[in-house]
Amino acid sequence: MPRPAAGVAALLCTALLATSACVGDPDTPDPSHHAVNIGFLAPMSGPAASVGADTRRGAELAVEIVNGRHSIPLPLGPGTGLPRLNNAGVKLLVADTHRSTTRGAAEVEQLVNEEQAVAIAGGYESSVTEAASARSEELKIPFVNGGSSATSLTERGLDWFFRTGPSELDYGRVVFSLLKERQSTGTAVKRIAVLHTDDQYGNDGAAMIKRLASQVDGRVVADVTVGTGSDGLLADAREVVQAKPDVVLTLLYTAQALALRESFRSLAYRPPALIAFGGGHADPVFLQEPRAGAEGICSRFAWSADLAQRNPTAKAVADLYRKNYGSPMNDDAARAFTAVMTLAQAIDSARSRTPADIRSALVNTDLPGRETIMPWDGVKFDDNHQNAGARGIVEQVQGGRYRLVYPFDVAQAPLSWPMGDDNG
Repeated sequence: MPRPAAGVAALLCTALLATSACVGDPDTPDPSHHAVNIGFLAPMSGPAASVGADTRRGAELAVEIVNGRHSIPLPLGPGTGLPRLNNAGVKLLVADTHRSTTRGAAEVEQLVNEEQAVAIAGGYESSVTEAASARSEELKIPFVNGGSSATSLTERGLDWFFRTGPSELDYGRVVFSLLKERQSTGTAVKRIAVLHTDDQYGNDGAAMIKRLASQVDGRVVADVTVGTGSDGLLADAREVVQAKPDVVLTLLYTAQALALRESFRSLAYRPPALIAFGGGHADPVFLQEPRAGAEGICSRFAWSADLAQRNPTAKAVADLYRKNYGSPMNDDAARAFTAVMTLAQAIDSARSRTPADIRSALVNTDLPGRETIMPWDGVKFDDNHQNAGARGIVEQVQGGRYRLVYPFDVAQAPLSWPMGDDNG
């Protein structure tokens, strides 16, 4: 689905300005070195636009660092451009997926065939990423994803798809580890209610929860599926209330997360615990809404602002993000940042713009945790091209913002269980 020529020109201009890869900027690589084009997919319009903006900012910041606008102690941070490619700069080409699987696949084709992208990064909704990465597989173009968590994405046997962030199974393990810890103190966690979207993200996540429930001798007492476009969940919330769960687990986008909160309020119901698998509960919009009801909600994350304060490199990047964009770096931005940085390092290691060489470099990537901003063991892809070093953590809304509460040995705030009351 080609974009109009004027739209392409405007998009390229925006990307060039954002990455400062324009001719005449003394802080960027010499344009004669032919910038390396990386396509970046994000939902820049529609109900997930706020998340799309966060991921784009994270990707843009990674490119700025690679291109030498900021000196950060990360690989490719000091210096200008890609040193093994004659200091060539990186140009980020952003494409709006509109949350559409068809559009996502079409944008990949446009980026590769019309705009000469040598690799693709980004993606948010797992279903969109599935379709887009299937197209990149046909084109034999590397695709590095940081923000789509459906476990099945790296179980398709694809040769060209890589994921730097945790899978939903990785996140599930940390969530059920927390539940098991609570159970050991006498807290009831066996009755589990699941609310999830009717798409790959939600359905895969719900299946994973059922798979792991045995770790706490648990059972799913309510399995509630909602449409990805739903914004009224009163009947769904009532089904959860009637099931009397010990814990509610959710896989919802922003509109559904807000609707669920309002539905629980209208029913005067507050679950003993609600743990979200990211999605809308991780969107800053969820906390910015003036309506009460967020206090005490937990969510799994791959990034922690609390832990970033203890890591000088992560803190420097987070501070730079806040300075550039006027808002804190969040999980979506950090995962996009890491995916783009990993891809840029693979291109540099390949000493090549050839997609096959870049793919080989990704296969051989082995970055220690200290060379990322994430609280992980590092980036090293397993046989399925899932990052074996990715880890999840759990944070809880306390005082209007998410605080790190699990694992307990790195927690920055005590876990509140049952959920705290914000008197909303």
